[in-house]
Amino acid sequence: MEKDLPVLMYIHGFRSGANGSKRAQLQVHLEGRYRVIAPETDADPETSLAKLNEIIAKEKPEIIVGTSLGAWMTLMCNSGEARLVVVNPSTHPDQTLSRWEGEELPYFCERLDGVQTFTLTKEVLDKYKAYNIDSAIKTKSDRIWALCSTADELIGDIHIKTLKPLLNPGHLMIANDFGHRCSGPGLTHLFNILDDLI
Repeated sequence: MEKDLPVLMYIHGFRSGANGSKRAQLQVHLEGRYRVIAPETDADPETSLAKLNEIIAKEKPEIIVGTSLGAWMTLMCNSGEARLVVVNPSTHPDQTLSRWEGEELPYFCERLDGVQTFTLTKEVLDKYKAYNIDSAIKTKSDRIWALCSTADELIGDIHIKTLKPLLNPGHLMIANDFGHRCSGPGLTHLFNILDDLI
C-alpha cells in the first residue's frame, strides 16, 4: 500500500504550487517505490519554512527534492536525516527575486490554496537576509546532491559558484543542456540522480 512506502517530499519553486507538473512527474517515476508529497509554499521564507518543518517532523521524508526557490528551502529546512536533492537552487533569493519587487505576479499553475497571485514585498525580500546559505550547505554537505545548469537564464552561475567549494565533487552535477526549469534533459538528470540514491 502507498501509505507504507517511504516518503519523498518535493518543494516547488517560485510562482509554482503543489499542483505543478514536477510533482506529477516524480509520482509517475517513483510509483511503487516512494510516496511523493508536495506541500504548497510561497515566497515568504518564515511562513514557508515553518510549514515545511512541521510536515517534515510528521512525515519524516527520506528524500527531499527542491527546485529553484524550493531548493533554497530544501537547504534551509529542518530536514532531519533526509537526503537533499537540489536543482538550480536560488542560493541568493533576496537578489534573484528583487526584480519582481512590488509586482502582482500570477502563479504558473492552479494552487490548492486558491490563491492565484502573489505580490513580492520588500519586507518579504528582507527576511532572506537572516539566513546563511553557506552555513546551511556546510552543515548538511554530506547529504546534499545538486544539479546545476550552466545555461540557467534566470540565476546565471551564482548557484554553481556557491555550491562548488562546499560540496563533494561527486555530489555536484553540472550540465548545459537545460535552462532554469527542470524539464527535458534536466528531468532525465534528476531522475538519474534519484535512481542512484535509491
